[in-house]
Amino acid sequence: MRSITRDVLTREVTDWHQQGLIDRPLLEVLLPRYETQGRFLAALLKWIGLFALFQLGLAVLAAIAALAQSALLAALMLCGIGIGLWWLGVRLATDPRRRHPFTGSVLVTASLAAAGGGFMLLNIALNGDAEGQAIPTILVLTGILSALTAYRYHLRWPLLLALLLSFHGMGAWHAYGGHGAYFAHIQDERLMAVIALVAIGLGLWHERLLESGPLRRCVGFGGLYLIFGLLYFNLSLWFLTLFGRPLDWVLLFTAAGIAQIVAGARLHDARFTGFGIVFLAIDLYTRLFEHFWDRLSAGMFFLIAGALAMILGYAFERQTYLHSPERQL
Repeated sequence: MRSITRDVLTREVTDWHQQGLIDRPLLEVLLPRYETQGRFLAALLKWIGLFALFQLGLAVLAAIAALAQSALLAALMLCGIGIGLWWLGVRLATDPRRRHPFTGSVLVTASLAAAGGGFMLLNIALNGDAEGQAIPTILVLTGILSALTAYRYHLRWPLLLALLLSFHGMGAWHAYGGHGAYFAHIQDERLMAVIALVAIGLGLWHERLLESGPLRRCVGFGGLYLIFGLLYFNLSLWFLTLFGRPLDWVLLFTAAGIAQIVAGARLHDARFTGFGIVFLAIDLYTRLFEHFWDRLSAGMFFLIAGALAMILGYAFERQTYLHSPERQL
């Protein structure tokens, strides 16, 4: 097969997956048949180059705004760049010939992120600060704009940005604390857990009903709701167990992890199982750290933690083998 034909088929198969027309297992079956060696490295270098050019452009804009000492000028330039990227991205994403749908989706997402940054700079230019409810409001509004764009043009990347901005706007934040330390916080963990449960339910409904009916062109949207819901649900419960919180939250967090593993087995959904196993392991490690870190040496602590992990892994593997179809036959 000619190399140009391989390139065309590889690009088409990848685009089908990005558009939600084929799932990941089918992509992994088709892609090795046509993909040439070194294509991943070439694509990686291409995207690194595009990212470098984008960052260089932003650096030039920031330098101009800094020299002018005007937040308003910086906001106008960033909004202008966002509008240009959005127009170009929509044209590429909605091209009838589908030549660059993935690139178009990325450009639209970058334009929406630029719009959010522009709104924040406008707030700083007009109000002189970025305190209070201004930033959460801007995050939620930008998330709504991203979600509308995602559903209008059937693009998953803008929906990913919309969910990220919405959850952060509703009270989740993180920061770099220096010396390699990071901090994460949720303003109201109980409320966030309820919102995340709603997102999980919406994701299941979207994926199992809407995407097979009126929103069949939005395949993959439900999975994003589900993943973000599971992530923030487990994070909220985990944060509620830290720093000497009541035992009730520890039991609830543990029960939630087990329930997700059971739900994943019942629904044959590895996403529930994966999140359940990961956060159950985090729960066990956190309890071990809280109660035994100061009582044992570091070597003994990690030895016990590793031994427990191996024992649990063996138990899960054994249980899976005993209930496998091959074993039943």
